[in-house]
Amino acid sequence: MDTATIVISATGGLALFLYGLRVLSGALSRAIGSRMRAFLERVTGKAYRGVLVGTLTAGILQSSSMANVLLIGLLNAGALTLRHGIGVMLGTEIGTSVTGQIIAFRIGDYYLPIIAVGFLLAELFKERRAGDVGRAMLGFGILFLGMTLMSNGLRGLAHSEMVIGLLETLGTNVVLGVLIGAVVTAVIQSSSAMMGLVIAMASAGILTLPAAIALVLGANIGTTITAQLASIGGAVSARRLARAQLCFNVIGVGVLLPLIPWYAQLIELTSPALERQIANAHTFFNITGMLIAIPLAAKLAWLVEKLVQGKEREETGIPQYLAEEFLSAPAVALNQARQELLRMGQMTETMIARCRDGLLEGNVTAFDETLEIEDCVDTLKEAIEGYLERIPREALSQEEGRRLHVLQHVTGDIERVGDQAVNLAERGTLARRRGQGFSQEAFSDLGSMFERTAFLYRQSLCALRDEDAEQAQKVLYLEAEVDHLEQQFRNNHFRRLDEGVCDPTSGVLFVELLHNLERIGDHAVNIAGDILHAL
Repeated sequence: MDTATIVISATGGLALFLYGLRVLSGALSRAIGSRMRAFLERVTGKAYRGVLVGTLTAGILQSSSMANVLLIGLLNAGALTLRHGIGVMLGTEIGTSVTGQIIAFRIGDYYLPIIAVGFLLAELFKERRAGDVGRAMLGFGILFLGMTLMSNGLRGLAHSEMVIGLLETLGTNVVLGVLIGAVVTAVIQSSSAMMGLVIAMASAGILTLPAAIALVLGANIGTTITAQLASIGGAVSARRLARAQLCFNVIGVGVLLPLIPWYAQLIELTSPALERQIANAHTFFNITGMLIAIPLAAKLAWLVEKLVQGKEREETGIPQYLAEEFLSAPAVALNQARQELLRMGQMTETMIARCRDGLLEGNVTAFDETLEIEDCVDTLKEAIEGYLERIPREALSQEEGRRLHVLQHVTGDIERVGDQAVNLAERGTLARRRGQGFSQEAFSDLGSMFERTAFLYRQSLCALRDEDAEQAQKVLYLEAEVDHLEQQFRNNHFRRLDEGVCDPTSGVLFVELLHNLERIGDHAVNIAGDILHAL
């Protein structure tokens, strides 16, 4: 076999393998990604339960990287603590070894029927669950087709003296093997792909078990790059988890590194097939590391807390949840956008509260603070809208597609609530400069209007957070009460003007304030209506 044929077969096979793995992971993520996230949220304080959840999540999604992206999303959202996250992370290390065990089965004769059946299901049931099953089968079949092409192409290297010399070096210089495995895995961002490449080389007869173990150990380190990238700009706990994964893998590899020759001899006893030996070496290493690390999870958390200093950030216009890496898992990206939108909603809630303090309590700095928060809200609106536009629509289920539509609409309504708060602040500032004031009864009416409007808006945000149709329906009923109060307080105001109780120069200001608060109620109703449409 000439060099060109070897290169084309090997690189083409690797490309097919990577593509098949992407199709498989994407289909599984689309079918069950949101359920996996809900599954992860149920993790309790017991470390071993977190390990089980992490193992199942990474094994089902066929991607430890995707599982860790889910995990970092939950840490960013405050749904998990660092210690709980470490337990799940230890489980994902085991779950990712499932891919190697599957690849080690020699089912190359069956990949064509799997591709055929998968293609038919994907085409016949495009937007239904059966279509996702078909796409998963299609990806699975393409993955094994790529494996076969890689193995066949790499066999031509078995007679190359240069390649044989390099591989002999890897067998004796295991540090070099670990470095190569780490770099290649970091570049392709897939330890599963690296495992497939190593097993393909073993099938071609050009790789010894010690060299394969060194490469696989390097892949364990290289795969942490995805979590490192996903944690950039995230919550402190998310960055700490990413460092915990890196520390765990580097320490584990460092301990086993000088023992690889003896470890290889032990693994040889587990199976006569080299491919299975490689898969077993990966699995046993991860399970052993997990068993040792579980009792030390608290100490690992302490270590990374020392390595990554800092406190959780206060409210700013810098997005906390919209990491680029989440876009590779659209269901996760959708939830991240919702978390950022809820954060933006909390900012506008604060703006309403500060306007109340300025108008009713005489807080001289409250209006300035409102205007400062508005800058953050405007920045977040642009960031969220841009992020939602970049979520791949074709990778979302119909339900997720409706949620995306809702988030796009709700972003505008929340931003406009901020605009109404700015109007309140500007009118309050103007009234202070002019020395305009209200009667005691007017203050009481305005306070009641603030209270009911703020409660109405808070309920709409709770409905968005919980995706709760009952809460959303309650908002519609509450809005009628706010409309009634606005009319009642207008009439009260006109009566006071007729009786000479209120200063006529404050009359227009009072009515405008009522109108701004009523408009906030309208936007709350819009949010509730969008939620009901999606559920």
